Amino acid sequence: MPVPSDASTQDTAWGDTQPSESAVDVTSDEPLARDVIDVMDGTTVGDAAVPRIYDPVCAARRPDLVSTPAGGADRCEGVSAPAEGTGSTWCSRGADVPGLRAPAGFCVRRFAQVGLPRVMARAPNGDLFVSSPSQGTGAGDTGGRGEILALSDDNRDGTAEIHVFSVGLPDVHAIAFSADRQWLYFSTHGTVQRTRYTMGMRAEQTASREFIIGGPVTLPGGATGTDPLSMTLTMGRWTHGLAVSANDRLYVTNGEYSACQFSPTGQVMHGSGSIYEAGSHTLTRVSTGFRNPMYARCHPCKELCLAAELGEDNRTGATEKLVAIESQRWFGYPCCDQRGTGAQQSSGLCNCVDQELSAITLGDTPFGFDWEPGAWPAPYRNGIFVAQHGSFYAGDRYPGAGVVFLATDPDSGRPVGRPMRFLEATNELPQPMRTLTRPSDVVFSRDGRMFVADDRGQSIYWLAPLTWRGP
Repeated sequence: MPVPSDASTQDTAWGDTQPSESAVDVTSDEPLARDVIDVMDGTTVGDAAVPRIYDPVCAARRPDLVSTPAGGADRCEGVSAPAEGTGSTWCSRGADVPGLRAPAGFCVRRFAQVGLPRVMARAPNGDLFVSSPSQGTGAGDTGGRGEILALSDDNRDGTAEIHVFSVGLPDVHAIAFSADRQWLYFSTHGTVQRTRYTMGMRAEQTASREFIIGGPVTLPGGATGTDPLSMTLTMGRWTHGLAVSANDRLYVTNGEYSACQFSPTGQVMHGSGSIYEAGSHTLTRVSTGFRNPMYARCHPCKELCLAAELGEDNRTGATEKLVAIESQRWFGYPCCDQRGTGAQQSSGLCNCVDQELSAITLGDTPFGFDWEPGAWPAPYRNGIFVAQHGSFYAGDRYPGAGVVFLATDPDSGRPVGRPMRFLEATNELPQPMRTLTRPSDVVFSRDGRMFVADDRGQSIYWLAPLTWRGP
């Protein structure tokens, strides 16, 4: 169970570091140098340690954030790429799906039809868990079951058997397994909960369910009441994201609707758009300045977690982003759109915004993503694949919808370069005639396949290289 740092301990990285003699003037319109405010804790340049932020003006104006400890060492030693099976190729199982375009050398198959599949998680035995909320989303997507489902493929025919794992969850959204795979975490509007998982389990034992955030707690004075931290989650959007790091740190995301506000001293005020580290009825804000970081995921063995942030709709200068979940990051919303742009740039404040890892065109709407585990051919090996929900504001054709690929740095696992189209619909037919409508998540399995959920299309697909053999 992850335990965050003491939230009452205010980090001193904003003030205990002596300003550089060459501190940047943040009142100018020139972006700050990357090595001034966009460096990770512990980064070194040459022989000198670089502080997290050393410009005193930015330090005074950005929101206060508690410093959380480093996440621990990577756990990739001994982790191998998926092994190819000895049976027939995966692509010989099932039929082609019309209306979809993938790169040459890959096939696409329909795995299951599921009402509003939003977030997926891979179980250790190979089953695919899927959240299916019955509460409608902000984009008007409906048709879910209010359940968590377990999708198996026991006969290896490439088509799922559907099992109901958890029921009575109309506002379920994110799901994620603990690092030891003994718990399944899930979010609702005002709670984060976990339930016990054992290998091969396909129906929840509800007696094992525990509240991490929300539910009954012992209040000061000894009375029993509702966890007040539930209000932190309900202040914003109900579609939270969850991510569990390789060292079992649990992160929960929260989006917001708000306006730019300042304290009497001119410091940016926290909104509810933040990413928290969660423990047993504790939340520690790790980073802030988010509008809608709806999806988050951690690398399977590196101590690296990312979130997909959605920019302000239809606003000039705004962008979608992939960002690293790291201590003391501020991404600007609602005062700024990105570094150097936004409503407060005339004051230079937006020069203090942390840099995203990858910028994605506004309206493409990045949702879930995952790392390819090393089985696919170049250039896709070890890359990040992102489900793009497409633009809500261009009718029911949702331009931008599909799956994109980003290459990664081989050492860090972080995305590099621009997104490249990987999977898309081949026609401009309106929904429901289109095969692929609005992809919502991407997950890789250990058998070499990539699974893609399409919530508006109420389907889950898988892709595999043409020659890749299954069991």
